[in-house]
Amino acid sequence: MDEKKFIHIDMDSFFVSVELLDAPHLQSQPVAVGGSAAERGVISTANYIAREYGVKSGMATATAHRLCPNLVLLPTRFDAYEAVTKKLDAIFRRYTDKIEFLSLDEASLDVTGQPHCNGSATYMAAHIRAAIERELALTASAGVAPLRYLAKIASEVNKPNGLFVITPQNVRNFLDDLDVRKIPGVGPKTYSVLENLGCRLCSDVTEEKIPFLMHYLGVHGFYVWERCQGIEEHEEKVSDIKSLGVERTLPSDCTDFETCLEELGSLFKSLDDKISDACEDDNTIIKNLVKLKFSDFSISTTEAPATSLCKDTVNSLCRMLWDTRRQGRAVRLIGLSVKVKKKVNDDMQLELPW
Repeated sequence: MDEKKFIHIDMDSFFVSVELLDAPHLQSQPVAVGGSAAERGVISTANYIAREYGVKSGMATATAHRLCPNLVLLPTRFDAYEAVTKKLDAIFRRYTDKIEFLSLDEASLDVTGQPHCNGSATYMAAHIRAAIERELALTASAGVAPLRYLAKIASEVNKPNGLFVITPQNVRNFLDDLDVRKIPGVGPKTYSVLENLGCRLCSDVTEEKIPFLMHYLGVHGFYVWERCQGIEEHEEKVSDIKSLGVERTLPSDCTDFETCLEELGSLFKSLDDKISDACEDDNTIIKNLVKLKFSDFSISTTEAPATSLCKDTVNSLCRMLWDTRRQGRAVRLIGLSVKVKKKVNDDMQLELPW
């Protein structure tokens, strides 16, 4: 069996970089894309010059102007960004068709078993970055790892315009010294619990801590432990998995969590009815998933293992997205789904990750 190999591509200050293609005279100035202060807008993306002043995504535009009076603010042009994303997709497909876009500027590529570059994910990542710079005049950072979430973490190590590789042999050493806040899903509230348990590095999140993690964080605590150990759930055969879901675009953008939960509750009832109608006796739910689309049209999702559609789990997942991914943006769409797996014979062995 081929060793798993993932490449995570993260474009550098994507919205601004696309805008600067049409305005090269602004290259040396602090530039951001977002809504105007007069309309209580927020910053979607800032270039690295603006970030030196403290300007960042999700920040109120009025605050950004106070931190950086010379900030050049440009309006968002999603059509332009989506057009570039389609070109990125075409570049990625030269190497694999297993592509998962997390947003317009970020994608995970499964290059396991691909023949390009003699099978080297490192060389494939380097070639992809070179193609992006050559053909689109943009830069991208990349991470390479044997686990999907580690490739994402790796893509941030040498950002901007860098590459970082975690080989299978180095996974444990990399994780031992990693701040737990780098683990996907560890936001301020989760970190507060971990810190109180003496867990600041992944190496601190030991097996002995599992009962405490489950007590304070529920199923999310076990998820955090798995990621700190370098464990990513095995991938099921596509033919054995199906997804059932519902989603709704809100009549107006939502900035209140309680309102978000009310909408989620309505979706929960709809999905529960759908599951009752669609699931057969030989099927079992294995995951609950929540999706939020924000006002800048970026999408964040999260999931947790489950044996049923669980309201507490769904609400916790929504809270995690709200606290760790929203960054001040309003929510325009909420989605809820489950993954359903056909039962297999007891003597069939599941493929485990290494």
